[in-house]
Amino acid sequence: MGLAEPLELQRRVAAVLAYLALEGPTPKYRLAGLLWPGSGEDTARNNMRQLLRRLRVATGADLVLGGDVVSLSERVSTDAVELESHVFAGRHSRALALAGSLLGTLDFDDCPDFEAWVLRAREQLEALRCRAARTEADTREQQGNLAGALHFAERLLVLDPLSEEAYRRLMRLLYLSGDRMAALNLFERCRKMLFEEYGATPHPDTLALVRDIERGQVRPRAPGSPTSRTLPLSVLRPPVLVGRAWEWAQLEAAWESRQLILLLAEPGVGKTRLAHDFAASKGRYTVFAARPGDVDVPYSLFVRNIREIFSERPEIPQGLEPWIRRELARLMPELAPGEEVPPMRNEGERVRCLDAYSEVLRRCTEGLACFITDDVQFADSASLEMGAYAYARFHTAGTFPVIIDCCRRGELNGEAQVIHQRLEASGLAVTLNLEPLSPDAVGELLSSLDLPDAVSLSKELTRYTGGNPLFITETLKHLMESGSLERGWPERLPPPGRVRQLIQQRLERLSPLALQLAQVAALALMEFNLELAGEVLEVSPLSFAQPLRELEAAQILRGERFTHDLVLEAVRSSLPAALGALLHRRLAHQLELRRAAPGVIAQHWLDGGEPRRAVPFLLAAAQVEESHLRRAEAATNYGRAAAILESLGEVEEAARLRSRSPSV
Repeated sequence: MGLAEPLELQRRVAAVLAYLALEGPTPKYRLAGLLWPGSGEDTARNNMRQLLRRLRVATGADLVLGGDVVSLSERVSTDAVELESHVFAGRHSRALALAGSLLGTLDFDDCPDFEAWVLRAREQLEALRCRAARTEADTREQQGNLAGALHFAERLLVLDPLSEEAYRRLMRLLYLSGDRMAALNLFERCRKMLFEEYGATPHPDTLALVRDIERGQVRPRAPGSPTSRTLPLSVLRPPVLVGRAWEWAQLEAAWESRQLILLLAEPGVGKTRLAHDFAASKGRYTVFAARPGDVDVPYSLFVRNIREIFSERPEIPQGLEPWIRRELARLMPELAPGEEVPPMRNEGERVRCLDAYSEVLRRCTEGLACFITDDVQFADSASLEMGAYAYARFHTAGTFPVIIDCCRRGELNGEAQVIHQRLEASGLAVTLNLEPLSPDAVGELLSSLDLPDAVSLSKELTRYTGGNPLFITETLKHLMESGSLERGWPERLPPPGRVRQLIQQRLERLSPLALQLAQVAALALMEFNLELAGEVLEVSPLSFAQPLRELEAAQILRGERFTHDLVLEAVRSSLPAALGALLHRRLAHQLELRRAAPGVIAQHWLDGGEPRRAVPFLLAAAQVEESHLRRAEAATNYGRAAAILESLGEVEEAARLRSRSPSV
């Protein structure tokens, strides 16, 4: 801590400071419940107040700030957060110079939930140290500095003594440094460790390395050579759609009835692939893809995709009637430069607005056979409502393409459910549930890939992945990158279905700047572009050329979008909480300068641990909703802003906001 004289902290005081340092602003009641789990709520809260008072008296400063939600003062610095910052910024040597374990030897067995948090946090910090040592070893080896690589490989094995990969790395570097006997002795240590800890024998990769060491066939990596293999495109998008004959027949029946089709499936089962292949079989089609973050901005899905169509077909906006252009200018001000469109005053004006939007959508999809809305679980309700309005309005006339909506099972939001139920009740829509592949279909999928060694693993892949196509391809990527595919099924993998852990291992092989770029993309969501990432990371966007190639080769990004939303989620989880909050604050600041949608800015300030700075943007978002007569959404944003003010003690201002909230 930043005190002039060392101060030995009491156990729970240290716990509060550690938790706030790594997790950011936290409701006081949550901390009290973690640290006094056996006490009543009132007793726990009183204990927390007394703890914070003692800390203030002992230090002579307010190190913990806030009322119902507390956070650390900016004057407080911690070595744990410094470690995270150094690794994030690529200062790996400085990160490894920070020794010690989170909260040292303090015991929290009387606080089981807090103890579980400490164990998880320690694991995350140790994983960061391992990543730093691994990266430094790779960097020095690629520079031809074997002594430096050896030093960090030894450090890595100390940090992760149960890692067979760490043993292999050090064995290879010992041999390359001229100490063949030490490399072979280390193999014997590895063999003993595996038997004692896991009851297992060495991995085929380890045995192959030992044979190469014995024969003198180990070669150093060429300076600057990549450490990972390029993944074939076939595992990103298998060339053949397999195992979907029954579902295809169901789609054909719905197509003949010109019903809206809702495809539901677990993540990775292949709903998007099925929708694309089926639509392509019917003729020309377009895709409106919802993105994480859309839900915070009304009409974001509609506006983003309509703007793309307008840029490709300028004759459409040029041919719009004045009244349509004026209504559309509510969402796209560039259509009526210098003109201020007044808010809607009644339901009649709202219907007129929906008529305009739906007419624009009809003209943009004219001549198409099919219209896919992908990742509906991320879509804003205003866009979905407008799409349903257009479909109901033009369906009977046959002037609107067939719609296929793709959504994760169980994640369709309340309003979207109501819309689809209403359409189904009127016979205009049908729901189709997509299941994982059968064992025979898995074998057919593997046969379609240009990977001869994969076919023999059909049984193991079916069992391990449950027939989920994305899990299958992610597992194949892992086996290829680890060099295991041609040697048969490995003895040790993460638990079945834990595809995020396999993606996480792929992330660990990225260069620091490539990982940082992916992490900014995962937080910026629909606002992401290279210019924004450069401002947030304080580097020139031109420096992203190689990291982008690296991310595309690793099949993390395709252009400026993630290859799959599960990959996005894995990237987000790779970011420590404190650094994630820092990036959210930087994003909020940059998006303010860019005048982004207020709901987006507000969410970044909230995720960045600055709720007070989110308040004006929540109010602005509420006013946008009010201007479209979306009273329920406006009331929600007014309520969120009022709750923040109440937690900060600004009770009168909170009451004033609640009085402004529209009745629903």
